[in-house]
Amino acid sequence: MKTNFTKKIEAELQKLRPALNQKFFGENYIGGGQSRLIYLNLKIPDVRTFFSEAQLIDQKISEIEKLWVQSNIFEAKCLALIWLEKKSTYFLLKNLKKILSWANEIDNWALSDAYCGSLARAFEADPKKILPTYFKWNKNKNPWLRRISMVGLFYYSRFRKTQPSFQLAISLIQPHLLANEYYVQKAVGWTLRECYNVYKKQTTAFITQNTELIHSAAWFATTEKMPLVLKKKLVLKRRMSRKKAKK
Repeated sequence: MKTNFTKKIEAELQKLRPALNQKFFGENYIGGGQSRLIYLNLKIPDVRTFFSEAQLIDQKISEIEKLWVQSNIFEAKCLALIWLEKKSTYFLLKNLKKILSWANEIDNWALSDAYCGSLARAFEADPKKILPTYFKWNKNKNPWLRRISMVGLFYYSRFRKTQPSFQLAISLIQPHLLANEYYVQKAVGWTLRECYNVYKKQTTAFITQNTELIHSAAWFATTEKMPLVLKKKLVLKRRMSRKKAKK
């Protein structure tokens, strides 16, 4: 049963629902036909404005956690992650057990990435507390947990003062090079890109060695930051490998 707080937030968000001709159809762009959530199709800057005006930052974790778990509205879950984003790293570590349980509610890339933004901060501060969970999620049947186990390492490497090791990153990426799920492959590409930003030589060697195995859904992000000459060389290698495979 939903709490009064959750009901109130959902009702207020419903009032902001845009007219049909103003929609950007988040259920398609974000949900990808896989999400179980309701999408009000509000723009994220508007959701952030709502968060500020409603002064949700003052809410206790118990209320925010109920909103996260109870609501089936995408934008309501976004509010919970905005709240989490604004909390200190100390707070994240103190409440880590609860926060890690939130991952089970994720079924789209937008919530996954926003969640990873906060989780990566906690991982950077105390990797030993989160690493066992990452290893467990990396083998889970739930593709979103597998995605988080990779994206949550760096999120964006430029935000990190200390970086996960190359060996750790590759150990979580490699098992998913042949994964069937599109958004798991997107995580492979994203994590390889961030790994390349930090460990250029080692990551280049890994990508070169596994060029023909890297999925097309992961390829763009994987090579996004590479010099054009190197990209062309790797693309040629992929083409040659595929030609040989067809013979």
